[in-house]
Amino acid sequence: MLRRCWEAVVSCTYVFRHRATTKFSAEIRYISSDREDHYRDKVVSTYDDPPEMWHKALGDNLSFQFGLFDQDELNLGPRPGPVGPSEFRHFDRQLELAGLLQKDRPQIKRILDLGCGWGYISKRMATLFPDCERIDAINISERQLRYCAENLSEDLAKRILLYHCNGQDVDLLPQPDMPYDLVIVRGVYTHFSNSVFEESVTHVAARLRPGGLLIISDTLYTSDLKTYKSAIPDASDRLACGNRKTPEYFSGVLKNNGLEIQDMRIMPSNREVIHWFQKVRLNIDKSFPHGAVGPIQELHEMADSFSTSLAKNKASVYSSARRAFYTVRSSSIKPLLIG
Repeated sequence: MLRRCWEAVVSCTYVFRHRATTKFSAEIRYISSDREDHYRDKVVSTYDDPPEMWHKALGDNLSFQFGLFDQDELNLGPRPGPVGPSEFRHFDRQLELAGLLQKDRPQIKRILDLGCGWGYISKRMATLFPDCERIDAINISERQLRYCAENLSEDLAKRILLYHCNGQDVDLLPQPDMPYDLVIVRGVYTHFSNSVFEESVTHVAARLRPGGLLIISDTLYTSDLKTYKSAIPDASDRLACGNRKTPEYFSGVLKNNGLEIQDMRIMPSNREVIHWFQKVRLNIDKSFPHGAVGPIQELHEMADSFSTSLAKNKASVYSSARRAFYTVRSSSIKPLLIG
């Protein structure tokens, strides 16, 4: 009798431990199409290093789209450390300028995070918009989506849905009868070829409700793209950022798709972006004393090369909020022809 009781206790203990160590992982849904994107594999490979590598360069939040710094920190100069808090200040400021942090803000029921990266902005939106029923987070990086899936709680996974989906295939996402109130695209269109960028904007505009908002942060080049040269010669396409775009072209594509400007400005300032890059460079120097390889090495080179371009005002990071004043049907829009 005692032996049977002891076996039952051992069995119960085993089951308890097994359940306690089983980690939840959110579902990843897959959207595929036959549309061409010759640059896709380059973007995927750029973010295919283990997240532990990126943690060393960026900090816990793996934030990649620059940030806002106060004057005292800028005056002290760059120090190694996480850059995530500065990006959250940047993102919150974008939302504030769009009128989305005020008490009488419009109701947000569905959000699209186009190019969700490692997932931290999606989770921040879930916190900032607690009444939002649905946040669709899309990405073409399997590595990043797996990280997102493993770091979503079960409760958040009911609201944040993960999709392996190309940015030009937004029209294929489910429930087209439930339009997006807000679309976020941060540091993503810089990776897109012009044709994929135009296709993406067309489909985003078609899925936005009339009056819905598109908020973008992206690097744009104010110098002549035909003569632009990096301070460090481009031996490789660093971090898949070779598809450079001008503010005029960028705005033209958005306007041609019925997305009218609500706000567009340089933000963060060039000085702040340089500060961000130098913090990241110091992190890499500290964590990889014998030198980094692959995309982390490219980020280290870009910290010097692109900082030079910023200092000469050849490029800037632009924040843009666009409002959809009417619904655009995808089939009615022709690609914008350049040149």
